Amino acid sequence: METVRRKNIEIPIKYETQVLVVGGGPAGFSAAVTAAREGRDVLLVERGGYLGGMWTLGLVSPFFDNAGKGGLNQEIRRKLIQNNAWGGFNEISFDHCQMILILDEIAQEAGVKMLLYTLAEEAIVDNGKVQGVIAVTKNGPVAIKADIVIDCSGDGTIAADAGAEFKLGRDKDNLTQPMTMMFKVGGLKKSYDKKDILGWYKILAERFPESELLSKIPFNYPAIIKLPRKGEALFQWTHLKFRNGIDPDDLTAATLEGRRQVKYALEYFKSISDILGDVYLLGLPEVIGVRDTRRIIGDYYISDEDVTSGKKFDDAVCKVNFGIDIHEPDKKSQTVVGHNGFYIPYRSLIPAGFDNILVAGRCISGSWLAHAAYRVTGNCVATGEAAGLAAAISCVENCSLRKVPNKKLCQNL
Repeated sequence: METVRRKNIEIPIKYETQVLVVGGGPAGFSAAVTAAREGRDVLLVERGGYLGGMWTLGLVSPFFDNAGKGGLNQEIRRKLIQNNAWGGFNEISFDHCQMILILDEIAQEAGVKMLLYTLAEEAIVDNGKVQGVIAVTKNGPVAIKADIVIDCSGDGTIAADAGAEFKLGRDKDNLTQPMTMMFKVGGLKKSYDKKDILGWYKILAERFPESELLSKIPFNYPAIIKLPRKGEALFQWTHLKFRNGIDPDDLTAATLEGRRQVKYALEYFKSISDILGDVYLLGLPEVIGVRDTRRIIGDYYISDEDVTSGKKFDDAVCKVNFGIDIHEPDKKSQTVVGHNGFYIPYRSLIPAGFDNILVAGRCISGSWLAHAAYRVTGNCVATGEAAGLAAAISCVENCSLRKVPNKKLCQNL
């Protein structure tokens, strides 16, 4: 491959902060708010124009593994209920516009400083210590120095750039779960049962050969997700297989193919208007839904056995109740496996061999099987809170992230 030489430039250190959070999705939002509420100086860097990540930019709902969790999970749920923006499928779906406004309000009241439309792309590292990031803005690159960096990018971008070891996809072939282009419709029949996520597809498959459906939209276990507002629903139907969510060519191809599959879906809906009503396209996401990319190897790796045994840890920061949910990389189906709950230890948030950095969200340290359960947003919120609190304690007590007292961390969570 031919190369070009990048011009030699000195990048100004434009920002300095105690805690730098990369990514404003469920994990990053929660990490930033938690650390700020503990009195720390916090800067959150987000590539998009909204907080909320997959909730808002990706149109992802329901709010899975929210039930039974306190902290910000509970706070966000209560605010959505107060704003008549909660309900729909399983009473755990939400209105995305209200979610945007609520997250803004919580973050600003907590004192979180934000840089939107800013992409953190490179770690600043010295002898294994992550000291900040280089970010790209509309006005060129800037350096951000920080005492502690929390990587909530979803892809473990900063940890990987620092040199942290990671796994990608399933062990035998590195294939990842398919991506999905969520889409929102209006005009749904009021009478459509919000508990029936698959009935419409079964009727569609009776009216069209399933081989034809699968040739255009290769997934036979889709879902309709009714939203709180009348007539509105999300569809989780499109599937983009054999694409790598950290490869720009694959992301582009998946996004274009995803929108093509949405067009097919809308045409098929006309043939079941007696079931769904005269639905129309109401919204497309700003980013495609990526389930599965890097999992950063941490001081502890959550194993398959930890999931099945429900192993307990002294430093447990979250209990995962959501079942194993694998959208098969090379099949038309979905594999769902129940369990009795398992725990995420704080050590799985610390990238092995590095100081001053934590990860939270779907890129934490665990097996592909464990990831298929802990990747949903209720758990991303919880690991984000844990990372934010650990960073705050580390700053106050002037101790390394590995020396944060388990008792103080877990009791406060």
